[in-house]
Amino acid sequence: MNRRNFVSRVVLGGAAAACTNFGGSAYAAPSTGSFKFRFVGLMAFVERQDRSFLVATPGQSHHHATHIPFLMARKGSALADAFGMAPARGVVPAAFDTELEGTRPSDFVYRSLANTAIEVVSGTTDRVVNEANQMAHLKSIAPGKRLRGNLEKWAASTISLRGGRIENSSAHPDAGKLWSFGSHQQRLTDAVNYRNQPGATTTIRLTRGTEVQTVTIDASQAGELWMISSAAMDARMNNAMMLIHSELLFDFLVDATPILATCPMATGRDVPATELPFAAPTSATMGVIASGGTMPPLVEMCFIAAILFG
Repeated sequence: MNRRNFVSRVVLGGAAAACTNFGGSAYAAPSTGSFKFRFVGLMAFVERQDRSFLVATPGQSHHHATHIPFLMARKGSALADAFGMAPARGVVPAAFDTELEGTRPSDFVYRSLANTAIEVVSGTTDRVVNEANQMAHLKSIAPGKRLRGNLEKWAASTISLRGGRIENSSAHPDAGKLWSFGSHQQRLTDAVNYRNQPGATTTIRLTRGTEVQTVTIDASQAGELWMISSAAMDARMNNAMMLIHSELLFDFLVDATPILATCPMATGRDVPATELPFAAPTSATMGVIASGGTMPPLVEMCFIAAILFG
């Protein structure tokens, strides 16, 4: 199986649909699975030739809107222990995900995803069944623009998904509302759930420099991870109806003019005061948590984009 079968020059328009030789076949996936990987915040899901996905978080940007990618899990879980995840003082998970309201911050641990690659393989087919239709459709927002060729080097972190399925979710009250990018309108989500292929073994491989860690979850086991790409405090603005984060999404493309997403029905979200883990990392050694200051109470939604073949 070619793990690097990545289309680096996808054109966002009709020509993209002409690509062939897709790997694997679709299957009917039930609504539940034993492994759940929850993606929250600003990132792009890029479909590859074999219908697997590469998930990339923004790298260095000239828009002065810094996003911090990190992995989160429940303290004491097998995945948290396997990946050497550590507590982070002052971090409140409910500030990033409404599904976690009422949970205790001390029950969660973290790992920086800067300069890190993760691969998730579930079952024997590469294709990921895509049911997440509320990701920002960059093919419609910026038709005719190409995906940058150095995406994997440019991105702060990447996650490869093979097998399983993805679905719409939400972590912010403005998710699911109708947003406008100029003349293009669509509903946006800020969270996507990945679930394993039912009855299949799932392998998760994390690579950072020379460090490699692999965990295998069989069909009888359960596992849960969060991948969060959150805006640093200096990148936030108090206008919930206009998403400044939109600018970073266009950096995934070549020569695309940014268009800010707007929604007159957006209300923003009052969140608990929280620190942001790894906002200013001081060491490549895991377990060293640098904190970046408390977030303001009104935060805009960090949405997710999709670059699809069509």
